[in-house]
Amino acid sequence: MLVLGAVNLLATAARIWVINHCPEPDTDAKGHLGIAAALLSHPLNVAVHWVWPPGYHYLLAGLLAVGVTAQGVRLLNCTLAATLPILLWGYCRDTVGPSGPRSARVTPFIAGVLCAAMPIVNLLGTSAQQGTVFATLVLLTAWAIDTNRFALGGATLAAASLVRYEAWGAVGLLVGLRALAFVPAIVRRLPAALTRACRLPLVVVVPSLVAVAGWFLAHRIADGTWFGFLRELYRFTHLQRESFHQDFWTDLLWFPVREPYYLFGLALPLFVLGIRRAWRTGFFVPLGIYVFLLASYMGHGALGSARYYESLTPFVCIAAAYGAWAVGERWRPATLLAFAAAFVHVVRLLLLTGRWTFHLAW
Repeated sequence: MLVLGAVNLLATAARIWVINHCPEPDTDAKGHLGIAAALLSHPLNVAVHWVWPPGYHYLLAGLLAVGVTAQGVRLLNCTLAATLPILLWGYCRDTVGPSGPRSARVTPFIAGVLCAAMPIVNLLGTSAQQGTVFATLVLLTAWAIDTNRFALGGATLAAASLVRYEAWGAVGLLVGLRALAFVPAIVRRLPAALTRACRLPLVVVVPSLVAVAGWFLAHRIADGTWFGFLRELYRFTHLQRESFHQDFWTDLLWFPVREPYYLFGLALPLFVLGIRRAWRTGFFVPLGIYVFLLASYMGHGALGSARYYESLTPFVCIAAAYGAWAVGERWRPATLLAFAAAFVHVVRLLLLTGRWTFHLAW
């Protein structure tokens, strides 16, 4: 735990230095702050949100109302990014449990340290973007599901669905699995992991369905269409994708293959080794998000930005930790070696990300 605290503290100090010396790394953040400022005068104006969901804008509006500046929002996200590894450590500890294999109890430490060093966690931890808030909500949702705090999970998933649209993928997947519960003949033939997901209480998904339906209804009342904002989002994103002028294979492989390597490095092979052991019912939440993002990217409805991966990063770290444990089952020092190799590579990618993003200041 001391090592986790030291790595997390060092990463936080580096983010604070970047915030004080470098400009906002994501141009969308200025747009969100501008919308939040407009909401202070017209809080019920749906059009001001443009193509984005409203949740983060209202959060920012509340912060602006009490005097928090754009720099202050970046510092708050920096602090929230520092809590992610701690929350992840707690999630792993709670799901391994005292009855788990003794050797598996190293996984919370490995997952937390990897998360603290991950490039996208640290990059968005210097931004006023909504990614860190969204990642926290996703992790809390998975933790709530896996610790039987279903009402809390329903509330955090509903909040996430009003912060970023990819949460709708998680909602859709959970609703689909829950619908299978009404066909017992099918459920009896499913693997145990799917069966548990099919039997989740309705309170996990109903708040999200209400929140999403409310957002559609707000648009219907405000601009007379149910899906106009989604069509505009697709049109804008499609035009941006076309402007990249990438060849077919580069475009096809960027989001699902090349970008994960630059973000996770040698943690990826450990993820592959450990995902089956790490799997919990709560993992259906990031799975739904990833399927939504992948389908959107393949249909040119998403840019394939690195920030999409922040909400998935804690779960990559968990599976990588289980992968490191699996490597060391027959020879225990191999766990440390695998973890060290992944950690060193992730730190190298973090430094490269910093130089690419803040090259003028570095």
